[in-house]
Amino acid sequence: MGMVIALVCQACGPPERSAARLAITNGAADPGDPAVVALLDASGRVFCSGTLIAPHTVLTAAHCMFDASNFDQFQVSFGATASAAGAIALTDARPHPMFDAAASFANDLDLLTLREAGPVAPIAIDARAVDASLVGQIFSAVGFGSTGPQAGDSGPKRTGSAKVTAVGAGDFTVAPSPSQPCAGDSGGAALFTDAGATVLTGVTSHGDTGCADHAVFSRIDVAQANFLQPYLASIADASAATGDRCYFDEQCRSGPCLQALDEPKRFSCSQPCKHDSDCPAAMICAPDGCRWPAPSPGALGSKCTQPTDCASGVCYAAVCTRSCVPTGMDCPAGFACTDAKDITFYCLAAPRSGCAIGGHDGSGFAVALALLAWLLRKRVKWRNG
Repeated sequence: MGMVIALVCQACGPPERSAARLAITNGAADPGDPAVVALLDASGRVFCSGTLIAPHTVLTAAHCMFDASNFDQFQVSFGATASAAGAIALTDARPHPMFDAAASFANDLDLLTLREAGPVAPIAIDARAVDASLVGQIFSAVGFGSTGPQAGDSGPKRTGSAKVTAVGAGDFTVAPSPSQPCAGDSGGAALFTDAGATVLTGVTSHGDTGCADHAVFSRIDVAQANFLQPYLASIADASAATGDRCYFDEQCRSGPCLQALDEPKRFSCSQPCKHDSDCPAAMICAPDGCRWPAPSPGALGSKCTQPTDCASGVCYAAVCTRSCVPTGMDCPAGFACTDAKDITFYCLAAPRSGCAIGGHDGSGFAVALALLAWLLRKRVKWRNG
């Protein structure tokens, strides 16, 4: 199984601590290990690797920079060769809250949620505690990265063998035997055998820039109780009621998980309805089921108490907003790019006037905006009884 670690920025630190989107060196094509996936950027290129650990959840590396603000720019590809055809969209990304991006790359783990269930069975996570007994063991490293730092041949899934040389508090270090990860393999899998079964024990984190001396894998066992299991429990099937935030249909108890019309990064559980009275309080009945009236939770203009309440990650004056450039057309209709404080500009509700204020954001949601206008009319009706 080939694994490639590609550097995010060689100038960000000494070579031994440089994060790398690695690829497998001295490896071989891997037609198996179906749970190991490629993570693609907006252009369809391999950005990192990952592993399906639950029907809707992929585990990868935090330094791959998937977070709550940009997850919608990436997709997950299954199969022996990375391809945008049939790739699955992401609806959430949760980096480990204790990830140290500045120095040690400790807790280099990230959970990605898929809009649709993966087409293959998830891999089992190693139930054993990792300790010094792992030193000397040979395992398979798998990823979609390159065969060398400058090879530029990422895309096929590769596998190769590496040997554990040291075990740390949150990671383990390996040497080529004869393989190790390289560029594009970051987030890929360290697969061991336990009782005859293949299990996921580590996640590719970083290594030397030449992909020749060593690589470091984040341990999964130390993150199970405080990171992996709480998140998986929070998105379990049937765990969300109508109106709750959701990420995929199976999570909702009474209906589908619908994408908000005014914020494509947010979804809420719905249920069938004929009238507003069929929906929970404050929701309205739309043609496709119960929805929040605009602005929906997390959308521009909605109420917030902290940045994580907002899809943009910006909560200003108890309202979700986003930064903007006053000379551009950064804000959607109904919002103006306003100097909030100290030359900090945010998209804020435009003053009511007879003129149209604020530009269109060019997102291409013409149909959604038409439906949004209908929802706004419904909201007025609901408020007026």
